[in-house]
Amino acid sequence: MSGYRAAEQVRWAVEAGGIVVIDHKGEATTLGYPQAAIWDLLTRGESEERACAKLCAIASLDREAAQALMLDTVSTLREAGLLTQRGSDG
Repeated sequence: MSGYRAAEQVRWAVEAGGIVVIDHKGEATTLGYPQAAIWDLLTRGESEERACAKLCAIASLDREAAQALMLDTVSTLREAGLLTQRGSDG
């Protein structure tokens, strides 16, 4: 996995119960924890290794479970058009 950022025209805000992500159409998606932590870590430029290590502590997961959760979350967010790889145009 390489670095990620919010896709173009996607905005997000931290709320008490997670992170609200608003797409280019104005539709909101609320991410609870630990998925909100994954969003925050990746969009702030954390490497996969550091994000996974932090996720282990945040969610009380072993490394394998943290990696699986991160991959699943990234896949879901990319499919929804909310997250894109750094350096890409999308």
